[in-house]
Amino acid sequence: MPTAILNGLTMRRIATVDLGDNPAPFPYVERYVNRGAVFFFDAGKPAYELVNPDGVAYIMQAYCIGVDPTLTEDALAALGDRLALPEGWTYRTRILDEELVVDTTATIATVVQDELENTYTLPG
Repeated sequence: MPTAILNGLTMRRIATVDLGDNPAPFPYVERYVNRGAVFFFDAGKPAYELVNPDGVAYIMQAYCIGVDPTLTEDALAALGDRLALPEGWTYRTRILDEELVVDTTATIATVVQDELENTYTLPG
């Protein structure tokens, strides 16, 4: 995959996002990302999840400090108290019983963001 140097940093494109008619970030709206990545979530560690009204859970893959620079990993357990969740949505923290692997090397990833631009992915 080709690389480019931007502001002295070597970069390569690892994902593309089709924004369609909504290029601005809209929280709690599914987006589809062609990234071909694998995420590993360790057993015994906390998982932070958004759950939609149908009970589908999206696991947090990245938290963002761009909107709130004071957000820390330690604050994620109580993040649900800060979110303006749409009706029917919930935020939860759970400890993983076993390793969770999210493999999107052969599929398009489904992701959502909250209003703080934290990103969650559909595990399967």
